[in-house]
Amino acid sequence: MISQKDLILKGYNLKQLSILLSFLLIFAPLCVMAQEIKITSLNKGQKAPFTGVLLTQGALSKIESDLRLETKLCSNKCELEKDELNLLLERERRVLNAEIDGLNQFILVKNKRIKNLEEIIEEHNNSWFTPVVTIASFALGVFVTVGITYAVNK
Repeated sequence: MISQKDLILKGYNLKQLSILLSFLLIFAPLCVMAQEIKITSLNKGQKAPFTGVLLTQGALSKIESDLRLETKLCSNKCELEKDELNLLLERERRVLNAEIDGLNQFILVKNKRIKNLEEIIEEHNNSWFTPVVTIASFALGVFVTVGITYAVNK
């Protein structure tokens, strides 16, 4: 690779080089585009009015039909690729919709379970049995302790 120092030492200026390259990039395509296509018909033995490639009518027709065929093949290939991509998109959409439906069902089951547990807790909180048993157990414990203490002290 040529470094900037090498170019400067050899007498090249980078600015001049970049300007030259810019002009080449601008004007080279214009020269190619300036060439025009000339088509004419010739009879046998007639001298060609310009230099170029001579084609028979059959060869020209073959080139035209080949170009049409190639265009059609490219069009069909594009359609096929588009259809394949649409199928892939549809498959991904269906997979995602199935996952969403599964997660929605999971949420419904969990919500039902939570509701059932809340109802069970609500039933236990409204029950008179738990406080009565708690107070009775406490009172029984006090009476037993007092009774044992009284029996031991006598």
